Amino acid sequence: MAKKAVMIALCWAGFWAGFCGWAEGQGPRPGSPGIEKAPAGVNAPPPAVVMIYNRPIVAFRDNVFGSSPQQRARGTEERINALIESGQIGAVSTRPTSEGPIFSIAGRAVFILSPGDLDPVAGESVEQVAERVVKNLTLALDEAREARSIPILLRSAGYTALATVVFLAFLWGLLRGFRWLRNRLEALERKHLGKIRLEGLTLVETEQVILLTNFLVRIVFWALGLVAGYVWLSYSLQRFPYTRAWGEGLRSFLAQTAKMMIISAVDALPGIFIVAVIFFLTRFVTRVIKASFSPVEKGHLKTRLLDPDTAIPTRKILVTCIWLFALVMMYPYIPGSSSDAFKGIGIFVGLIASLGSTALVGQAASGLVLTYSRAFRAGDYVRIGDTEGTVLSLGMLSTKIRTPKREEVTIPNAGLIGATIKNYSRLAGTEGIIVHTTVTIGYSTPWRQVHAMLLMAADRTAELKKEPKPFVLQTSLSDFYIEYQLNAHLERPETRIRTLAALHANIQDVFNEHGVQIMSPHYESDPAGKVWVPREKWFEPPAKSSERTTESRKEQGS
Repeated sequence: MAKKAVMIALCWAGFWAGFCGWAEGQGPRPGSPGIEKAPAGVNAPPPAVVMIYNRPIVAFRDNVFGSSPQQRARGTEERINALIESGQIGAVSTRPTSEGPIFSIAGRAVFILSPGDLDPVAGESVEQVAERVVKNLTLALDEAREARSIPILLRSAGYTALATVVFLAFLWGLLRGFRWLRNRLEALERKHLGKIRLEGLTLVETEQVILLTNFLVRIVFWALGLVAGYVWLSYSLQRFPYTRAWGEGLRSFLAQTAKMMIISAVDALPGIFIVAVIFFLTRFVTRVIKASFSPVEKGHLKTRLLDPDTAIPTRKILVTCIWLFALVMMYPYIPGSSSDAFKGIGIFVGLIASLGSTALVGQAASGLVLTYSRAFRAGDYVRIGDTEGTVLSLGMLSTKIRTPKREEVTIPNAGLIGATIKNYSRLAGTEGIIVHTTVTIGYSTPWRQVHAMLLMAADRTAELKKEPKPFVLQTSLSDFYIEYQLNAHLERPETRIRTLAALHANIQDVFNEHGVQIMSPHYESDPAGKVWVPREKWFEPPAKSSERTTESRKEQGS
């Protein structure tokens, strides 16, 4: 639609450029008696057109017998209208004189055509102009006769009424057709059309396609209605003598516009053909590239430079570059590409792109760095800053992560470049990842007992793997307590937070079960009794009684 609009605009520009206005009238020829010459250095007066029944008859540009072109035109109109009102409408004749031909109606002179009235740009002779003036005046007088005939006016009114009924019926059918076509297209689109995707990127949703289709259909039907109204108005105006010139002007305007549009479309066919050839050739090349990258993307083919993670963005970059190159090749052959309007749009788009592309290019470059550095990929469980979760997608501009709380976090790629990224899934393999937790116990508790209790808590945690076996490290011997670190293997990294919560609960239960208090003493003296939770108080409110049954089953199983 945009290309067609540019084409129509160019057609209109060419049409109006051919009719840029009347040229200035030339001065009277020297030696012509009875015709006053314009003083030297003074511009000739503007032309004045004689209008009879809204039809142009002749244009005056010269001063004759002391009368300006406007005065001559006004006097000529008054004389001709007086003859029409008196009913003295006869044949139009001309009589040559030394000053120019004199035009008469039924033997009565009405005006004279001076050689100075000729348009110097058109280059017509006096005889050619006189012949055209006689034709125009005769047509205007015939219309004046029709305007005084009641039967002709009644017949014209009847034809106009019939045309109005046909026009209204057409509008009614057009409205019904619009509603039917809109509903039909919407049903077909909802049935057969899904998301429009390009290289895995969703470009347009179904609802957007439906809205666009309805908009285009509405434009087409509005255009048909306006054209029908234009034709009806032109036809109705031509039925009546006084407005016939207006109707003929509308009809001529529509015919010339349609002709120019057809000529422009025909002239644009070679360029459109070249554009189509470049388009389909580029499409074929991109499909070959896609087929070549497909084995690598699916993991069927391994190369030293590409893997499934980098093959997809590499293909997209290559395809985008090929399409940009094809667009550059097609641009000179696009209809209207050499027009100032098209160039202005290109400059405007380039300016907007240059102003808003700084951050965009930075985000895109960061996305490429993350992709080719293989920091993570979709499906990995990662921790970036304070955000931990599963990577949903690594896009060109941002990365989406789903947290264990089912929150979707979007992080701009530029913010990931300087951040510390922990990838829990990359090295998990068959053994899983290692999760760890730390407890600090005073020196009064035997470390072997602490090791055994921590391993027992790990064994009670269902999500932790039994092989490789969990292990305990003493990471620090502080002034008042020992720091114990329990390490165990987890098969599914995305359950890390939930598993640590269960592990912490089991550690507390095991320590309470064996009467060992979990504390990091900073003290002056030991308390009188142990700080621990007896077994009979494990399920004090608000703990649920159902948990008692679960715990007893765990003990029986162990």
